Formats: sequence, C-alpha cells, structure tokens
Amino acid sequence: MDGQVLMNAEELITQNYSSSHKAIDLVGEGHSIDDVVAVSDGIVEVAVNTVKTTNTNARGTASYGNYVKIIHNDGTKSLYAHMKYGSVSVKAGDHVTKGQKIGHMGNTGNAHGIHLHFEIRTSNDVRVNPTTYLEKQVAANKPENIPKEEPKPESSKPQNEEPKITTNNVTTPDVKKVTDAQAKSNSVVQNTQKQNEPTVSTSAKAETNSTEFLSNPNYKYGSIVDGLKGIGVDSSFDYREEIAHANGIDNYMGTYDQNVHLLFLLKHGKLKKA
Repeated sequence: MDGQVLMNAEELITQNYSSSHKAIDLVGEGHSIDDVVAVSDGIVEVAVNTVKTTNTNARGTASYGNYVKIIHNDGTKSLYAHMKYGSVSVKAGDHVTKGQKIGHMGNTGNAHGIHLHFEIRTSNDVRVNPTTYLEKQVAANKPENIPKEEPKPESSKPQNEEPKITTNNVTTPDVKKVTDAQAKSNSVVQNTQKQNEPTVSTSAKAETNSTEFLSNPNYKYGSIVDGLKGIGVDSSFDYREEIAHANGIDNYMGTYDQNVHLLFLLKHGKLKKA
C-alpha cells in the first residue's frame, strides 16, 4: 500500500499537476473505479458526504463535491475529492491509518466523469505536487532503504563454562560442589549490587513524562477545549495560545486548522505543556 490512494488497482493519472490544476486526477488501472484509501496515518480534518450530483458551475470547496481532508503526523495534509454520495466512511476528528478505506470514487461537485481529485498540501495549506510526495513514500519503503538491525557480536567468552579439573597428582574436586559454591558466591554479589542500586518507581517515571506533555488518548471528539477540560487543564484562549507557542505555532488565532493540530498532539500524548 506504499504511496497508494486506491485500494485494489494501480493509479492511472489522467491529469497532471500544473499551475492551473494543483492536484492530480486518478482512475484505476484500465480506467477502473475503486475505493479510496488514506495515503498515511492522521486525523480527519474535513469530511463531506452530502453532495448528490455533479455541478460544473461549483466553485471553491463546493467544487470538490464529497471530499475528505486529512492532517498527517508530520503536518502534511491530503485531500480526496469528487467521491460518491453516501460512500464517505469517516468524519471530522476520526483517526485513520495508512491504507484505511475512506470512501469510493465518484463524480460529485465540479467533475467531468468519475475519477479521484487528489491534493497534497503543506501544514500552511500550500498545494504541492502529489506525484513527488507519492514517489518519496515509495522510495522510503523500499527494502534497501529500511534500516537493518546490526547483528550483535557474539561474546568470545564461553557462557556457563565449568571449572577445569586436572588430575596431575592432584585430588580431583567434586564438580557439583564447585558449581554450588560458585552459585552461592554469585548470588551474594548480585544481592549486594541490588541493595546498592538506586530505585526509581514507575510512578516517578510517569510523573517525569507527564510534566513534559499533555495527553488525552481516550478523547474521541473534535474539540481541543473539551479535550483539555477532560484532563483538568485550563482551556482558556490565553493558555491555549501559550500551549500553541510551545508547540511551534507562533500566530495562534484559534483557527480550525490550528486547533485540529493541537488536538492531534494531545490525543497522541505529544502536546508540550506551556
């Protein structure tokens, strides 16, 4: 599923990205119609499923017909437009995973025939070439580009080596007694080491983590205000502005996009405290 936005077929580009068409239009291999899937993990920012017909006079977001817009973990956004009425299977605020079905190809909005209009946007909603984005995804997931775990070097020292016993005019010691004595000695050393080691409780570790980030993984809705209230955190605009600044948003205005991004971080336990 690397780099794919159609579930069962290879994508065929029917219109490329250009200055006047900042997207690519896709159909399935052999001009087939297919289910549409999320190109990467993320949270649904917008989902429209109420448009029943084609309207070649539609402008703005209405030209998309039924569409889904997803914000991904790195801030990149993807948009899937002209989907069939009643086929959109997600809603705003839903978590989606790479390859998850989100709808079916259609011709709603300003469309000429059934196809998928696919956009990639930066975190600031600047539309960029989706082909470049998909090619990078495919390249990143090639086997030769996936880091391999280095094999651990084998110890040159034999494990559990039994004591050597010589018989040159020396009484042979009892092997079992020697082994038992060593085991007792090792046990004493280990117990002494454990007594001298500083102990760190799991609650102390959790407290250290909680002092750095805010987390509400059980919140399933779409309001950053309610998400913060749910864990007893100040949800006022002033404090949200401070949190936004701590998480790289310097011009926080409480816009929908900014709040969705903060909520995404909160649900994943990555929202830095102010």
